[in-house]
Amino acid sequence: MKKMKLMALPLSLLLMLGACSDEDKAEETSEPAESEAVPETVIDEPATDLDLPAADDVVVIVNGEEIKGTVYNSVARQLESSVATQGKKADDPEVAEQVKEQAISVIVGNKLVIQDAIEKGHEVDEEVLEQRFEDLKNQFENEEQMNVALKRTGFTLDDMKQQLREQLIYESYLADEIEGAEVTEEDLKEAYQGYVDSTEGETPEFEEMKPIILQSLEDQNEKQAVYDRIEELREAADVEVKI
Repeated sequence: MKKMKLMALPLSLLLMLGACSDEDKAEETSEPAESEAVPETVIDEPATDLDLPAADDVVVIVNGEEIKGTVYNSVARQLESSVATQGKKADDPEVAEQVKEQAISVIVGNKLVIQDAIEKGHEVDEEVLEQRFEDLKNQFENEEQMNVALKRTGFTLDDMKQQLREQLIYESYLADEIEGAEVTEEDLKEAYQGYVDSTEGETPEFEEMKPIILQSLEDQNEKQAVYDRIEELREAADVEVKI
């Protein structure tokens, strides 16, 4: 089975929980040891400059299936963090609108893929699902830490299990239904030359770089194939944005 590259959802939701887990660990290691009783944990909402909908608000309807604010807010916050690394802040109305449009696009695209996968008969191995679910819970040192992370993202354990279910369906779909364009020797040499031209100093020989370039181009071609499939599905889809 070929290596797969997943898109932002549903994997991003799991990564957000992992990020929260890492934050909790950092906080725990930075605090001085106390022998006295520990005060009750205060759970703060992640800081954001975005105008986000309520968790239960319907944000977009894709072929009759509602997607609510919990999912949208998770994706939008991640995109906000991503643009911040480029020096852009969501308190700029133009940036905020770009984040909104991209978040909707990501959510709709992934939902269309899941719907198409289910229609084509892709199913989940329940044993694999349970193992993935346990692996996710084991990322946390204890149940309290997990609950804090869940609270921050607005998800329940049932929500996360559903996201894992969709991720498995997604993986099956990508493996069986998506195939990127073949990478030619000419493509490899062109990419290598581009690397050489943009790099100062000595560069590895082509044969040494070839496996790395091949993997990179295969990943790019697969991403493009996924994008093309989503565009096909979008043309026939009934999408209603509610925000």
